[in-house]
Amino acid sequence: MFRLRATIGDLMTGIRFTLIFLLSFATSVTAAVAASEPKAGAKANRLLKAASPYLRQHAYNPVDWHVWGPEAFAKAKREGKPIFLSVGYATCYWCHVMARESFENDEIAKALNTLTIPVKVDRERRPDVDATYMLATELIAQQGGWPNSVFLTPDLKPFYGFGYVKPDQFKQIIERVATGWKDERPIILADATRVAGIIAQAMNRRSETVEITQAVLRRASMHMLSGFDVFNGGLGTAPKFPQENVIQFLLHRGERDDDKVSLDAALLTLDNMIRGGIHDHVAGGFHRYATDNAWAIPHFEKMLYNQSLTTRALLKAYELTGDQRYSNAARRTLDFVIARMMLPSGGLASAFDAETDGHEGLYYLWTDKEFNAALGPDAAFGAAVFGVTLEGNHEGRNTLRLTAPRSELAKAQKMTPEVFDQRVGQVLEKLAVARGKRKPLQRDDKVLTGWNALMVRALADASVVLEEPRYLKAAARAQNFLMDKLGGAKGDLKRSYFEGAASLGATQTDYAFTGLAAMALYDATQDKRWLKDGERLAKKMAKLFEDKAAGGLFLTRGETGFTRTKETDDRTVPSGNAAALELFVRLKQRTSNVVWRQRVLAQLAALTGIAASEPVGHAATLLAADMATRGETGANQAAAYGAVRLSIVRTSDVRSGRIRISLAPGWHINSTAPRQDFLIPTKIKVHGVEPGNISFPEAVDRKLGFHDDTLSLYEGKVDIGIALPAGNAGLVARRITINVQACSDRICLDPQTIHGLLPAAKQAQPKP
Repeated sequence: MFRLRATIGDLMTGIRFTLIFLLSFATSVTAAVAASEPKAGAKANRLLKAASPYLRQHAYNPVDWHVWGPEAFAKAKREGKPIFLSVGYATCYWCHVMARESFENDEIAKALNTLTIPVKVDRERRPDVDATYMLATELIAQQGGWPNSVFLTPDLKPFYGFGYVKPDQFKQIIERVATGWKDERPIILADATRVAGIIAQAMNRRSETVEITQAVLRRASMHMLSGFDVFNGGLGTAPKFPQENVIQFLLHRGERDDDKVSLDAALLTLDNMIRGGIHDHVAGGFHRYATDNAWAIPHFEKMLYNQSLTTRALLKAYELTGDQRYSNAARRTLDFVIARMMLPSGGLASAFDAETDGHEGLYYLWTDKEFNAALGPDAAFGAAVFGVTLEGNHEGRNTLRLTAPRSELAKAQKMTPEVFDQRVGQVLEKLAVARGKRKPLQRDDKVLTGWNALMVRALADASVVLEEPRYLKAAARAQNFLMDKLGGAKGDLKRSYFEGAASLGATQTDYAFTGLAAMALYDATQDKRWLKDGERLAKKMAKLFEDKAAGGLFLTRGETGFTRTKETDDRTVPSGNAAALELFVRLKQRTSNVVWRQRVLAQLAALTGIAASEPVGHAATLLAADMATRGETGANQAAAYGAVRLSIVRTSDVRSGRIRISLAPGWHINSTAPRQDFLIPTKIKVHGVEPGNISFPEAVDRKLGFHDDTLSLYEGKVDIGIALPAGNAGLVARRITINVQACSDRICLDPQTIHGLLPAAKQAQPKP
């Protein structure tokens, strides 16, 4: 399936792209092709010992594959041949299809081996190569996706690119590229140089700095919602991606600015995802995207990064609403990850494949007969709940999706919600047993540093929000693996770990994500070891990747082909630069090192212009920029360079809450009525709560070095009670504004405003 991105039209003026007029091939896809094993007597190529499951999938192709590196580049120059670059990943369904149709085809392999230097790249191990040459394909073909096929000059400049094509089309492309290379090489080389220049300019462009005001954020959310599906949630039409960064931004708008439209849009999206086929109701977790508007039919890959990003969105939705359908979906996702993706080493596998024996989704799909056999007397009930029919909704089979909200389904079945939940649980248990007998899906067991760090952060956050210690244990175990086995403890990260060995220098994104994971563990435990890890990783990241000329951070330590890549796009995961900005903000709030304030300002200068102008693709950047400008949000925060810690919780009585302010030894905040006019009082405002319903402890009288008179202050742990209104209004989340001035025996810091959140009271919801 192909993804689209706006092209840089103004940069394209004057580019001829010589081969475009030679080729005009459709990019439609055909039905799945049966999987094939290596042919009898087939010889292994260079990829057999590659540290990548994806490359090893091609080890017995008749194509004479090279890995991306000096050997292939030197051979191309020596023999004067173009490079054929093929980029994919281990769980990519259409990569498998093209491999079976074309790369196992002797005739096509002979043409590639004779006319080109074939190079195979795992995009998950080499995101720099993927980003550079995906942009080339998007510019040339006006669309992109995986597998990505690009013809390069020997000096690695692209001149033609495309996605999946059928074998006959592929043969014609190879032949015509070979003819063009022979007869029109000077023109091709000139055009390739121009394309490379466009890509280099796009990768390293810098726009004017924009102040991230509430007006800018409001325009950004309106821009995002201009493409919102008001019936099913999500942006745009099929294929529909979750775009978790956009969901997080909309949730943030609801939390920070009481933007009900943004909040409702995010919740509608999550509600439909939870009910839809994109959600694995049997085992938990979410597929990568849906092929329809209603989230019913997924593209069946399960990626680690989707599990982490979706979980964090569900956790925030739960904090804001107290609705346990969000916490239940988060728990089931995390439990799936721990049970099925955590390796014995403590690291986390990258993904599960989408296909079984060449058939996409076969592991997850049900015929009416299979469904009835698995459930027996529960079949009619299960079919009504999960939409199973004789005809099916996907190639004669059924995806499982809840056909209506839980309350409506329970009412239709004339059951109480509790009885309904119990029956659904029994159905899912039986389906799990039946599905467990099917041929297991292929799992990509390589450990990717950045994706693991994303999941560590989700697990650490969940341990706090869901009050679940085992998630904290899993988070610490995975983070320890990154620190011990992938070089994090030395500040010299590697990107990938496979079969007992770490390889490839980590990208800037890996450093940023691992630093944020350490910060999440610090916030969950108050163990300063994690804070030190986060700071060490951030320092090394800045040293290795800083762009001193244009600002921001490069993705890699050196050039990829003809340019040095810089990542600012937040569409799939937060970009490395967005993550770096957030990491710098969190360090600024938790340490006294002034360098982090300077780093925050530098990142804002480099990123805000493009983020404000292209909000859908920069949602994570905008969220981080708002944190940098107006402070963090949430129930757990730090302020005053780590001297002040804040925790906001519901008490056992859901109609009351507590704010705990923990002050570092030697620090205090002023009381609500300091005796000196020049000192700023501590003030707390809770949205929808009268000031008289906020109770402060008794202040302490203390004489300190910076003033001769006795001061009225709070020190140590300060518990502030909140009495909430009666009725349903007491159940909702509450925005809190806290004004404090932190002082020591010698100095007083500038006053600071903290924006917190009293989470919503827990509301009973179903387990499915």
